[in-house]
Amino acid sequence: MSENVIKWNLKDFFDSIDDPQIEKTISEIEEKLDDFVKRAKGNLQKIEPKKLKEFFKEYEEINEKSFYLSVYSYLVYSTNSINEEVKSFYAKIDEFTSKVSEKTLFFELELNTISDEDFKKLVEAPELKEYKHFLEFNRLQKPHQLSEKEEQIIIMKDLVGSKAFNKLYTEIVSRFSFQFELDGEIKTLTGPQLISLLQHKDREVRKRALLTYVEAYKNNELVLTHIYNNVIKDFDLETKKRNYEKPVQLRNLENEVEDEIVEALEKATTESYKPLVERYYNLKKNILGYDDLHMYDIYAPVGNINKKYEYEEAIEIIKQATENFDPEFKEIVENMVKKGHIDLTPRKGKEGGAYCHYGKLKNYPFVFVNYTKTIDSVLTLAHELGHAIHFYYTLKNQNYVNIFPTIPMAEIASVFCEIMTFDYLINQDLTKEEKIALLCTHLEGNFATSHRQNAFYRFEKQIHELMSKKLPSTKDYVDIFTNEMQLMFGNAVEKIKEEYSHYAFVVNHFLHTPFYVYAYNMSNLMVIALYQLYLEKGKEYFIPRYKKLLSSGGSTTPQEMLKQFDIDLKDAEFWKKGLKYLENKIDELEKLIQ
Repeated sequence: MSENVIKWNLKDFFDSIDDPQIEKTISEIEEKLDDFVKRAKGNLQKIEPKKLKEFFKEYEEINEKSFYLSVYSYLVYSTNSINEEVKSFYAKIDEFTSKVSEKTLFFELELNTISDEDFKKLVEAPELKEYKHFLEFNRLQKPHQLSEKEEQIIIMKDLVGSKAFNKLYTEIVSRFSFQFELDGEIKTLTGPQLISLLQHKDREVRKRALLTYVEAYKNNELVLTHIYNNVIKDFDLETKKRNYEKPVQLRNLENEVEDEIVEALEKATTESYKPLVERYYNLKKNILGYDDLHMYDIYAPVGNINKKYEYEEAIEIIKQATENFDPEFKEIVENMVKKGHIDLTPRKGKEGGAYCHYGKLKNYPFVFVNYTKTIDSVLTLAHELGHAIHFYYTLKNQNYVNIFPTIPMAEIASVFCEIMTFDYLINQDLTKEEKIALLCTHLEGNFATSHRQNAFYRFEKQIHELMSKKLPSTKDYVDIFTNEMQLMFGNAVEKIKEEYSHYAFVVNHFLHTPFYVYAYNMSNLMVIALYQLYLEKGKEYFIPRYKKLLSSGGSTTPQEMLKQFDIDLKDAEFWKKGLKYLENKIDELEKLIQ
């Protein structure tokens, strides 16, 4: 049994936060930056393609090195956010990289002062082929860009504004420590460890776990409401200043999806609440034999299966699942483990949740998970390793300005890998009870990724709308959030307002990246459609196209990337295909329990 603390090895970047190479890197960036600004600033309006390419290379080199510093500091901070030296280092790097962004800002702004006629020539120039999408996307930002001075002020303001409030939020919640009685013993648990008990077989344990967790946020409601209001108001004021009609349009433009696509997605998902979510949870209520269902029951294990998966076993499952699809995928997973690019163990000071972050170009990314040995944790690990596979292909094939996919496209391999892992598990030699349990886990995971995120998105829209009229109170946050949760679960789940009251303050995406959440739903339904296409068309058709998709990074638009699969995101029926898949899985579950 593995009880070791599994932490990542960050020596790809630096030996430690005291490594002299850090100061050397900072000095190199400053020197190159000053030289770049001196030669490029004010000289872009009538520039020739060859010269612009040279400037692009310099721009990339400066930002790439700055990005590595930023990534390293965040990876260190997110695993030890209560250490004073780490906090100081993170703040120092954040301030430095903000200055780099501030000084290179002129480049994107000046590119948009080029006349339409000259700009067209640049975009069509063969020398600038690898920068074509960057140039076109930057041009779309033109109506929303401010003067260089205003843009610089925003960057500086964010250091003591939204970024500072985000850090404060992280410091507050990462310090939460819970004294919790379990198996007759008082244990000290982190937030992720406590939340994992929502999958405990004992209903009373689940109830106490949820109420204890929510209580911590309730006890801090004053400061959390203040943080939320400041960050959200800041975002809304900036989007207004940038000439967006609605705050969400900033994210839609960044995601390169039209408003109509997002609205169609929301409508289709919301309309499926009753036939999918409410239907499933009424079914689960019957499976569990309960008269009523509560929020602490929604992830309750079905049957008597409470299997724990050690880390090594989880990795082996994911390796087998990925090898069944393509051996190269398995090799990437193996190398992630060998290189120590996975941080797994929950511990004090480590942030909650899970993520995958870029590493260096032509190298492997880094995966962050709070692993708790449940089947859900296995699928979460598969999800993040799916990100790693995606980012590996992107880092291998793209130059720096093209490594960042839009948010919805960033999830295309994570969800795919999760479904592959589910399919591998469901096709093992399982008993009927085990298949029922796994199907329930799969459906609940999909509802969490699609319908729950849709409810979060609807909550965000209402809060931002309210913010234009007044500062929301704690009660506003509680009421709007729990009303959306109740709409999603319908008559299947009771007492949401009483037992889930302050959960809006748990979802840090509302702060870190406003309107991020709809992208989870978009990606989930998109990938389900892709996975069905893989099953229909076979490996020969699908895998080369899929690897091309993963290798694209942010080098073109989502619509363009998906053309090779004959997928049109503007087609409202497209989103219903993913929802139909979930309906079929509920049908399968019903047949199994009859």
